[in-house]
Amino acid sequence: MCTGIALPVSELPTEFVERAEMKPRLYVRGEVSESRFFWWQSPPVLPGRLQALPWGCKDRRGVLPYGGWITQDQLQGGLLAHLNPEPAVIPAKFGHEAGMWFGITTGIQGVVIRGPIRGYVVYMLTTDATNYYKNMTEQNARMPVLISQVI
Repeated sequence: MCTGIALPVSELPTEFVERAEMKPRLYVRGEVSESRFFWWQSPPVLPGRLQALPWGCKDRRGVLPYGGWITQDQLQGGLLAHLNPEPAVIPAKFGHEAGMWFGITTGIQGVVIRGPIRGYVVYMLTTDATNYYKNMTEQNARMPVLISQVI
């Protein structure tokens, strides 16, 4: 599905990167500083609307869908219609799945939902994985919906 993303620090606003809660997310890949966002981090967040929004919902009893991913079919089928989902672009240069990093050209499609308690929450959109993605990620059946890119 894609359990993490990375963005070069140079592509993020300075005030965003310098926030205390963003410091543990800073890494260096080669000679490039980047911010990494993983589903398993606490709290899980994704960059969106030039801010880090909560990534999905880990409360199985909540009114929001459980997890951090929504399939395109679920969205198009109206599963979230009552929550008034808004399209979002999740900026990313790298994605992470099954221990493997893969390049992302523009970003990942997502949806933002306003939750009753936590405010806005972002979910990553997924689709059926291509054969290449399955082979690359230990046969994961789902992959993120990439913007203007096919893996």
